[in-house]
Amino acid sequence: MNLKTTLLVTNALSILLFFIFLFISYIRMFLSSEVLVLLTFITLLAGAISFVTHLLLINPLLKAVKGVSSEAKRIAEGEFDVEVRETGPKEIQELAKNFNTMSSRVKEMIDDVKESERLKTELIANVSHDLRTPVASIRSHVEALIDQILTDEKTREQYLSTIKQESVKLSELLEEVLQLSQLERGSVPFHPERTKVDELLVSVLSSFERMAEKKGIEFVVQIDEREDSILIVPQQIHRVLSNLIENAIRYSNNGRTITIIVEDSGRATIFRVTDEGEGIPFEEQKNIFDRFYRVEKSRNQAYGGSGLGLAICKEFVTLHGGEIGVKSVKGWGSEFWFTIPKE
Repeated sequence: MNLKTTLLVTNALSILLFFIFLFISYIRMFLSSEVLVLLTFITLLAGAISFVTHLLLINPLLKAVKGVSSEAKRIAEGEFDVEVRETGPKEIQELAKNFNTMSSRVKEMIDDVKESERLKTELIANVSHDLRTPVASIRSHVEALIDQILTDEKTREQYLSTIKQESVKLSELLEEVLQLSQLERGSVPFHPERTKVDELLVSVLSSFERMAEKKGIEFVVQIDEREDSILIVPQQIHRVLSNLIENAIRYSNNGRTITIIVEDSGRATIFRVTDEGEGIPFEEQKNIFDRFYRVEKSRNQAYGGSGLGLAICKEFVTLHGGEIGVKSVKGWGSEFWFTIPKE
């Protein structure tokens, strides 16, 4: 028995019981037959009107319930972009509103699952691609050494050096994948400590002296005198600065200047790394911090790393409660910045 039939039968039974009680009361009053017939007719007419009125009033309710049922069926069939009209009595409107909220959340969850699957597939494809080149290089060089086709000692040393370099690339890629995975799972320890800003920058820049000298690049450092020390996890922010400075060197032309600025904004410490390179197209900037995203689409290692560096930077900065971004004009260089909130 459906809801409409149940409501109508219930109403009919209540009217029938009411009519029986009235009829018994009429008889007990010892009324004349003419008056009894008239009262009975009036009672039946009132009952019929009540029944029809009840039928008309429950139609909007039933329509609203059917609407919710219909959309719920669509969700069960795998369609999650559904919405119920919020009409009818107040309770039904609340039901429709809650249903729409639930539907929206379910759709978001399904979209998140699909996006996660897409990223997983993309991750496997990108890692496979980035692993293929160094593995192939190592294999070809090892085979050449095993077959003893190299008679020149200098060439032999070059082959060994290439194997070492490609091995380092493999190790760095795997370390980045592992580190990003730990960050996204929230399993990276976070124990901030008070750190001197100048000592942090000296430590970072000293590791890039030779790389900068090869391209004739000069570092200009400006530190706000109010920024003596900050509360950070030194290794994590060291990694962020190292990545930004390494990218600035890689994409700068020879003889250029890279400027590192540390300033106080009141509520946060702002780090800025500015280069004089080619810049980043505007349409690329919104995706620059996505994992495996590279402006250079061929994934040629000569033009950059794995595409995980900036994604890891974003995760580390977010872990500190800060923000990271980029300002760039094509042909005029780029400025990468990130903030570290005060205590």
